[in-house]
Amino acid sequence: MTVGESAGGDYDYIIRMIQYLDRRHGIRFFIGSRDFDVLYRWWEKGIPDAVIRDALDRVVERNRRRGKPLRRFSAFSYEVRKSHRSFLALDVGRARPEPADAHAGLEAFLENLPPALEFLRDDLSERFQRLKRGEEAASGPLEEKLLARFSADGELNAKSAWFLKNLAPPLRRPEIERRYRLNYLWGKYGIPSLD
Repeated sequence: MTVGESAGGDYDYIIRMIQYLDRRHGIRFFIGSRDFDVLYRWWEKGIPDAVIRDALDRVVERNRRRGKPLRRFSAFSYEVRKSHRSFLALDVGRARPEPADAHAGLEAFLENLPPALEFLRDDLSERFQRLKRGEEAASGPLEEKLLARFSADGELNAKSAWFLKNLAPPLRRPEIERRYRLNYLWGKYGIPSLD
């Protein structure tokens, strides 16, 4: 999914960055309004996930060597800004070849569907067929089935509770928790973008 592609795209983007820092580096801290604003500005600027992940990795490594803990997303701002400028400079005028088969990843995923997602096979297959035909299809019903199936998953519930606990109270909204849960499941099972 690219930045801002769907409703909730900003939340998806922000949550992916928070989850990346947790999964990759085991770094968790309270997400206050300032942190949320930093992440939101990155989303508004359309900074690609890969650029941010690389910048996060560099800052984490540098601070670990120095023995300094990271407590705010603002600590990453300079490196993200510098990386984004470099990315933009390298990307100017570059021709982008079209992928041979834009849906190959979807087909491969369906062929190797994780057993835990077998209950979604028909829904995913229908969705992929609609995408191939260039038709629109609401992802809401598929997302609701996914959330319902994993509503009692202990790991997901624990991670969601931790995530919400570490958000500033005004940010603890149901739609943010919903996006967190969906992004977690998308990442855990490697579900390709359905847009």
